[in-house]
Amino acid sequence: MIGTLDDRGAQVLRHVVEDYIETAEPVGSRTISKKMERQLSPATIRNIMADLEEMGYLVQPHTSAGRVPTGTGFRYYVDYLLARRKLARPERDQLQRMAAGEAGATSADELVRQFSRLVSSLSRQACVVVVSRHSGQPLRSLNLLRAGVDKILLVTVTQAGWVEHRLIDGETDLSDDDIGKINGYLSELAAGLSLPQLRVKILQEMKKEKARYDRLMQRALLLSAKALDEGSPTEVYVEGRANILEQPEFVEDVQKLKRILRAFEEKSVIVRLLDRALEGEAIQVSIGTENPVEGLPDISVVASGCRLGDLSMGSIGLIGPVRMDYSRIIPLVEYSARLLSSVYEHR
Repeated sequence: MIGTLDDRGAQVLRHVVEDYIETAEPVGSRTISKKMERQLSPATIRNIMADLEEMGYLVQPHTSAGRVPTGTGFRYYVDYLLARRKLARPERDQLQRMAAGEAGATSADELVRQFSRLVSSLSRQACVVVVSRHSGQPLRSLNLLRAGVDKILLVTVTQAGWVEHRLIDGETDLSDDDIGKINGYLSELAAGLSLPQLRVKILQEMKKEKARYDRLMQRALLLSAKALDEGSPTEVYVEGRANILEQPEFVEDVQKLKRILRAFEEKSVIVRLLDRALEGEAIQVSIGTENPVEGLPDISVVASGCRLGDLSMGSIGLIGPVRMDYSRIIPLVEYSARLLSSVYEHR
């Protein structure tokens, strides 16, 4: 059972964690004594560190080495000892300019990609943005285009600027004139609706007698029902994978590095890592084995949800070593999530 720390134990743990964050090296008692300005002797600190190890907060990787924090030690630090730093004004200004589209983004997709790239650069961690593109957003336009002899492309654009393409196979007998008429009918049907609402409307229209006698109307409904049957997609933006390569604990362990890089290639894994943040706007910190994905005990995820009113629009998170600098990462994620929510609201 994990115990509560007294003032001296908490102070020593805080210094061990912060030194390990900075150096990625085991921390010895003499180092802590210096940081505490000799308030406690190295011998006293060694005893406290031994107690912290027994309680599960520290571990000694080698007999002759100092100690490093465990996941439990980092959790105690984040929950009770962390002093958050205020995000620097130049960083806030950079993020605000990017969110305002001053970097020349011409679409919502491009803006989110540029924004996540900037957050990754500022944090020196990998940045992930998960966007539930169409969750309740009204459509701006919907069009069918011929994409091949037997293929039709459905292009939808929401009011927020999200563009999506869905390919429909096996359509060989529609002329360009037919497609034009179907587009007119679907545009009228979709006016003011979100994709989920349009899906319901299409199913309702297909039950009406009129649709059975109008060949093109029936075809339009069948095509759109087929295209929309997959449901609303989730888009995942990952920037800054290379930052993982710079972390000493990953560079020294090739198998560990491979596991982490492989996870970044799996969209479902990334979404699961940020799942908890989708439930609200509060910051979520998952440390090591707390992550919902097995096999990734060496990374932490700091994430926050992004919302449009009561509607969840997705989340933004930073992924890095358990040793990440939480005092800086947490306020950066919080501020970035607020800006992204504002982007979704005003586009």
